[in-house]
Amino acid sequence: MKALVVYGTRYGNTRQIAEAIGDGLKAGFEVDVLPLEGATPAQVSAADFIVVGGPTEAHGATPELKTFVDGMSFMLEGKPVAAFDTRIDMARILSGSAASGIEAHLRRAGAHIVAADASFLVKGKPVALEPGELARAAQWGKQLATLIKSLAPIPAR
Repeated sequence: MKALVVYGTRYGNTRQIAEAIGDGLKAGFEVDVLPLEGATPAQVSAADFIVVGGPTEAHGATPELKTFVDGMSFMLEGKPVAAFDTRIDMARILSGSAASGIEAHLRRAGAHIVAADASFLVKGKPVALEPGELARAAQWGKQLATLIKSLAPIPAR
């Protein structure tokens, strides 16, 4: 099975999280981790599972993330997906969440949301990941791989 992790990033933190999620997904998938601008319609179409993420800006997803999902919507119908973001370490009601916005766009595209969205936390100037977030992202990827494998139909004999 093939998984695709697609991400937008500003400072490189979301790329690191995407790569860690991809490492976790390797427990059950052949995995490609690509920036938004590197993901092609053919790759989206070929993926059995897609994870989309990006930084939280202005309480939500960046315009580039929304455009990506909306542009690929015809290939997402019924496809299992999950969303993640990076955001400042404060209450979600104050920081907002790109993941919830990404998830809403994925749902409107007809994708099948298989897991609650996840946020990975950053702090400071320069912006850096909180300690332990890469390990948490890899663990989330492993959990997603286990979940998707359990949803996969058993092949006919």
